[in-house]
Amino acid sequence: MNILRWLESKKREIGLSHNALIIVAMFAMLVDHVAFVLIKNGKLYGYDTALYENAISLPEAKPWILLYTIFRMVGRISFPIYAFLIVEGFRKTSNIFKYVLRIFILAIVSELPFDLIVFNKCFNADCLMLQNVVFTYFIGLLMLVAVKALNSISEILSVVPAIVAIVACYLLKTDYWLEGIILIYTFYMFRHDLNVKCLIALIVTFMMSIQRYYGFGVLSVFFIYFYDGQKGYLDLKRFHYIFYPLHMFILYGIIFITYWK
Repeated sequence: MNILRWLESKKREIGLSHNALIIVAMFAMLVDHVAFVLIKNGKLYGYDTALYENAISLPEAKPWILLYTIFRMVGRISFPIYAFLIVEGFRKTSNIFKYVLRIFILAIVSELPFDLIVFNKCFNADCLMLQNVVFTYFIGLLMLVAVKALNSISEILSVVPAIVAIVACYLLKTDYWLEGIILIYTFYMFRHDLNVKCLIALIVTFMMSIQRYYGFGVLSVFFIYFYDGQKGYLDLKRFHYIFYPLHMFILYGIIFITYWK
């Protein structure tokens, strides 16, 4: 109990605003995508299996592989924070229809650059194997609309939209489909219990990043715990939405110009 009281007092002293969380999440995502696009698929020729396997077998590739791993570890911080911010946006928006529509449009717009950085192609059957993460957020928002409606009847019934959302994400092959829906559902259902939602998020983020990135995703829970509920001084709303597709276009453009002259 003394530890919890100490953490609560520290939270009041160094609280992180909504915009501060956005900056942390954007930075972590950018670092992650720099590793995936510029290092793996650029420097190490990751789009070509034969060239990639040959490249990583060379001694000079070891520093790049280490840097790639470190950057991807940092990147694990991003997704849980975004999932948390989606729930906060749902709770605080004055027009849920416009909010859901914005996320849906962002998902559509982001699919082309996402396909380019992941598959090095677009408008191809291969691109149907994985959809960008904003589709997971969009389905998660639809789930929250249903959960909010059903909560007035019974909290037990609120599990149904979560199951439907997980199945929908699985069938559509959206990025982070399972952990995404679990986190969004957890952050909403335990929105008034900071310790419980952070504990569940800690477990989920550890499990989703333990296999390759040593559970580094748990650091995201630290930032979420110290969220103070304030908007912050900067207005990042427009930039926040533009950043996701824009930075993927830029990164893909860099390897297109640099490595494929």
